[in-house]
Formats: sequence, structure tokens, C-alpha cells
Amino acid sequence: MGEIFFLEHTHIFRECECLYKEMAGFNAYQERWYEGKRRKARPLEEYIDFVKRMKKKDFPVNIRFGLEVCYSLEHEGDIRKLKENTNFDFLTGAVHFIDGWAFSHLRQPWKPEEYDLQKLYSRYYELLWQLASSGLFSGLAHPNSLQCFGAYPPGDYSEVYQKLAEECRQKRMYVECSSGLAINYGDPQVGMNPRMLAAMLKNGVPVLTASDAHIPENVGKLVGMMTETIEEAKRRQQREFEQQ
Repeated sequence: MGEIFFLEHTHIFRECECLYKEMAGFNAYQERWYEGKRRKARPLEEYIDFVKRMKKKDFPVNIRFGLEVCYSLEHEGDIRKLKENTNFDFLTGAVHFIDGWAFSHLRQPWKPEEYDLQKLYSRYYELLWQLASSGLFSGLAHPNSLQCFGAYPPGDYSEVYQKLAEECRQKRMYVECSSGLAINYGDPQVGMNPRMLAAMLKNGVPVLTASDAHIPENVGKLVGMMTETIEEAKRRQQREFEQQ
């Protein structure tokens, strides 16, 4: 690896509390979870000072520093102010909530068969598109995170992926191919699903590998596997183009 994107999540900072109002009010578990985060919240300035100190040091790889921001449509104004008042190398946007429901908490598991997955995925992909169209972010984090408990997309969403890819290209965003679900949830599928990946590559959207590492030992984990998957998808598209 020649470059690492180092980031923190907005839920640990006092200044970002407004982003979690609806999520915290969704149910008792989420209220307790965020209250625990809120009690330990730190000022954003501490992280900004850390970044300034690190940028004065020499590392064997290039390091970019940023934030992973929990996106919701009602808080685009708050996110815009956050972006205007900071000077990070990047902001990556993530959909962690669907209308307040925090769907990816290991302590709040859910069974796919108890949900209308077509309706759920339609809303999830709508939120991903809104995130991209906002123009607030450098990248889109882990766009497959709804499958964290085995809820894979039902049916063919190729048209939806095409629309999302076009928006990401227009906004000059990258998209993560993340091993986070495999590392943290045991998901057998590593990275984004093949049809979404194909749509991103076809539209010229930069696909960056991410390990979503929460501990040092997981930095770069399974990145080699995902890199090969991405390169094979590129070769497949090139062969199909040459056969036309």
C-alpha cells in the first residue's frame, strides 16, 4: 500500500451530536447506545490538532486524514457547516440509519426474513443516491452495509446501481469496496456485490479498497483479495468491450 485514508467517525465528537437526534430517538437501545457515546464525546478540535501534528511527521506511506460522516437528508445543512468549518483531506459519507433505524449494530441484530427486503433496499439505495447527490462528500463508504446480517439485495438492481454510479461520477466521488462486513460480521461476500462493482467501473468511478479497520491489526485486511476482484472485473469489462 502506498496510501492510507485515516479517519474518525462523527459520533465521537460533541460538535456532531445534532446528526444523531432521530437515531437516538428511534428506540430504547439506540438511545442508550448514543447516550454512552455522548457522555464520552470529545471536542473535534482534539482530532484536528492530532491531524496537524501527524502532517508534520514523515511516514513510509502517504496518509490522508478525514471524517466518516453519518448522512441523513434532514442534516445536510449541518454537514455542510461541518465541511465549511474544517479542512480535512476528505469526507466520506455513510448511510448507517434508515429513517432513524440503526440497522448495522451487532447488539441489535435482525432477521432478513422478517422484513420486506425489496422495500428496505429501495429505501437504502435511495439514501445512498441522496448522499451522492448532496455534493458534500469525497467518497461513499461501504455501500453494501445493509447486508450485514445476511440480507442480500433481492433481485436485480442494475438500473439503480447505474443511477448511483452516474451520480458519483458527476460529483467526482470515489466508492469504497470494503472488507468491513467480512471482518466484523463474518459476511462471506468480501466487498461490494459484483453488479454494483461493475456499474461503478463501467462509469469510471474510482473504486478504493477499505478494510474499515477499528484496530491496527485489521488495517489492510483482505485488501489484496478485493484488489484482485476489482482487477478481474476490469479485465472482464475490457474483454466484453473488445468482443462488441
